[in-house]
Amino acid sequence: MMTLPNPVDGSAPGYFGVYPALVTDIVDKEKLGRIEIRFPTLGTEGDRDVRAWATLCTPYADKDQGLAILPEVGSEVVAAFEAGNWRRPYIVGSAWNGQAALPHAPEAANNIRMLRSRGDSRLEFDDTAGALKVSITMRAGHRVVLNDATQEVTIQHANGCVLRMTAAGSIEIKANSSVEITAPAVDVTTPTATFSQNIVCQNLLAQVCVVSPMYTVGVGNLL
Repeated sequence: MMTLPNPVDGSAPGYFGVYPALVTDIVDKEKLGRIEIRFPTLGTEGDRDVRAWATLCTPYADKDQGLAILPEVGSEVVAAFEAGNWRRPYIVGSAWNGQAALPHAPEAANNIRMLRSRGDSRLEFDDTAGALKVSITMRAGHRVVLNDATQEVTIQHANGCVLRMTAAGSIEIKANSSVEITAPAVDVTTPTATFSQNIVCQNLLAQVCVVSPMYTVGVGNLL
């Protein structure tokens, strides 16, 4: 690794503006929130291996909290130097350089905002007029969708199991095998409970028993 040359007139060098750089290391042993980068356009002819540990700028950084999204090694970033001092570099952003595709193809309407990880986990905001929704999806097919147009919230497993909260105020549960509830006590308060098939219970304690073909459910329907 080389350092930048000083001007031949002996004056202090100044590097103003922004410079493209490539990420070479993201593990800062001093734990100062820095990333090592290489400047392919700096240095001297025949020796362009100019590297520096640069502070990564982020929208939110505080003690044991903040937004921590590090660029991949080899990806392109944009760097600037504090007061032109090459010993004080900052990474001010990342850039696509044509070698890697964008996570979402741009459209004129510009309705989609997306955060997409290397493993294809996605947080997507869809601002399409009349069809607003927020989606969290994973490569396997798991989905969480908050749909403002239909006023529904849906949690879906890749195997087809679904939990849906509807605009009418109902909660729908669809399972492929069984629904299991385990708790010290379960309280159900409702005027009517409807079961389309048999009810099997091991112990039954009832204060009021009604046995009637006109009654939706009661002790008479229990096996």
